[in-house]
Amino acid sequence: MPEPTSKPHWWRYVAAALGVVLAVAVGAAGFLAEYASRDVQYTILDEDAADSVAVQVTVQRVDAAARELILQVLVVPQGSYADPGVQPATPAKDLVLDTSSLTTAPLTFRAHDRITARELRVPMDGAVSFFPFDRYGVDLYFGVDAADVPVPVDLIMLDHEPGFVTRPLAQDAAHHGDGYVEAELQVKRSRATFILAWFQVIVMWALGLCVLAGAVHIVRRRLGLVWPALGWMAATLFALVGFRNAAPGLPPVGSLIDYCAFFWAEALIALSLVLVTVHGVRLRE
Repeated sequence: MPEPTSKPHWWRYVAAALGVVLAVAVGAAGFLAEYASRDVQYTILDEDAADSVAVQVTVQRVDAAARELILQVLVVPQGSYADPGVQPATPAKDLVLDTSSLTTAPLTFRAHDRITARELRVPMDGAVSFFPFDRYGVDLYFGVDAADVPVPVDLIMLDHEPGFVTRPLAQDAAHHGDGYVEAELQVKRSRATFILAWFQVIVMWALGLCVLAGAVHIVRRRLGLVWPALGWMAATLFALVGFRNAAPGLPPVGSLIDYCAFFWAEALIALSLVLVTVHGVRLRE
């Protein structure tokens, strides 16, 4: 008698499709949530001043290795400090902007000349070796003089660095003085960077344990020199180096992620490779 044909389990394909749709939906929701949390403008105003100079600061890049915060700074005079002409961002008087940068001298903007954005590098306190848990502190300072007279300053900050989040520590961490404003900032890795770093840690351990399990299987079964297995182990040993170097910002060797995962995974794979080779040679003797 002919064997009965099994009916196709169509529900499995439907479940797989629903799983993919659900995963994409969860990922899109996570992306939108992170985007909404990052698309924020922080403003520190001198509410007692009718006329002031606004300093618009945009975080362009975080150089963790050099411990520098790269900013784009645009000075916008307001009220009586602005030229009433048609050109925007044009001062009525000469303006001098002093900053907390250690590499840039005070910036001078001539009266009746349009002001353009400038790049500024501000030092950070912290260590990149703690990746991905590294955090940095920044003391941000701006002081403005108009014709040698201190000017009230407003600070407007935007964050456009995708790999980091830069935020004021607290509202009371920023304050104004006679012609200046300063704020304490904290710089830390973004949520997406944390996810990728944890994924790398899990994958490194998984690959190392998989290679070790394969080596133990070969030794127990007394299979000898299994060349495809040896090639897979050697390829994994070198592939992990490139996978580790894909970490955001390329943290230096000796970072926290190395001591927690990379060094161990490489050691397990190298030990497995040596174990299988020595065992196979001994069987052939």
